[in-house]
Amino acid sequence: MRKIITPEEAERRLEFIFPRAAFDTVLSNPLAGTAVAALIYVDAVCSADDDAEIARWGRPSTVVWISDAVLEHQTDDERLAWRVAALRNSKDVEQLQESWGIPFQPKYRDNTRETLRDETFRAWREHHAIRKRPGIAVNSSKPTWSLLDDFADLFDPDMTDDQVRECAQQWRDRHMTPGTKLKALRAIKAQEAKHAVTVTLPDYSTRTLEPGKSSHIIKGVIEEWAPARMGEPVVLAISEPGNKVHIGDKGILQSTGIKIDPKDVLPDVLMADVNSEPVTFWIIEAVASDGAVTEGRRKALLEWAAQQNIKASQCSFLSAFESRNAAPAKKRLKDLAVGTWAWFADEPGHELSWYQMFPTADDA
Repeated sequence: MRKIITPEEAERRLEFIFPRAAFDTVLSNPLAGTAVAALIYVDAVCSADDDAEIARWGRPSTVVWISDAVLEHQTDDERLAWRVAALRNSKDVEQLQESWGIPFQPKYRDNTRETLRDETFRAWREHHAIRKRPGIAVNSSKPTWSLLDDFADLFDPDMTDDQVRECAQQWRDRHMTPGTKLKALRAIKAQEAKHAVTVTLPDYSTRTLEPGKSSHIIKGVIEEWAPARMGEPVVLAISEPGNKVHIGDKGILQSTGIKIDPKDVLPDVLMADVNSEPVTFWIIEAVASDGAVTEGRRKALLEWAAQQNIKASQCSFLSAFESRNAAPAKKRLKDLAVGTWAWFADEPGHELSWYQMFPTADDA
C-alpha cells in the first residue's frame, strides 16, 4: 500500500496541480483533499489499463466516513479492515472503530456524497486524475472510483515541494490540452510573482528570485552584507535551482572572460569587489537547508574558478545562513572550510571567520 497523506497536505498539493486561479475550486478544496487521502488510505489506486475486476475501488462514502482518527491507524491490516467495513455500511465502520477505541465521527455528512461524485470526481475524471468503474449505474452502491496511479504519485509524502511542482507540471503536460496547460501556467506564474523575492543589485537594477529562504538569504547578502564588506561590490551571477542563472553585470563578465554555464559547479552568488587590488571574487553559498562551503565544496569551486582564469589568491568564500539558531547553521558551522567566512541574515552587522592560527605539520 502507498504511504498515507493527510487531507490538509493533499489539499495543499492539489493547489499546486490545479491552481485555483485557473481551475474550479472543486478540484482542490478541502473535500478534494480528503478524497485523495481517503482513496489512498484504502488503496483505491489503479492504472488506466488495469482490469476492472482486479482494480480496487472506493465509494463517495469512503471519503465522507473517513476521519483524522482513522488515518492514524496506518498498518496494512488496519487499512484493509477499514476498507472492507466501508464497502459494507456505516454500522460496520462504527463497530470496527469502536474496537480501535475511536468514535465514528465522519469528516462530512452523508449528503456530501453527491457533491463529491457530481463535482469533484467528475472534474477529476475530465483531467484524467480518477477512473470510473465501467458498467456500473450512477446510483449504484457498488464502489466505482479509483485514483489513477500517476496522479496518486503526486501525493507521495516523501516528495519535496520542488519535486511536487516539477512532477505536477509533467503530469499536466501528459494529460491536459495546450489551452488548459497555458491557463495553469499563467496562474502559477501569477501566484509565484506574489511571493517572489526582488533583489536590488548594487547598480540599482533588480532581479526576481523564486520564493523561499534561500532567496531571502541571497537578498540579505547582496543588499546588506556586500555594501558593508566590499569597497565597490558587483554582482556577476545568481544561481537558482533548476539550472536557472541570473546574470548581474554583463559588461564586467564579458570583460573578465568569465563564462557562466548552468551545468558548471556554480556558487549561489558570484560577486566581485572591483575596488580591491587585485579584484577579489566572492564565492557565496546561501545555506537554506545545506550546501555550506566545506573543504570539499571549496576545492570544487576553486577548480571552477581556475577554469575561468581566476587565481585562488583572489577568491574569498562566504557561507550565508538565515540565523545562528537555524538548523543548517547548527549542522554545518563545524564543517566550514578553513579560510572562509559565515554571515547570518538576522545579524547583518556581524561576520564570523574561520582561520588557522598556527601552521600544522602539513604546512611545514
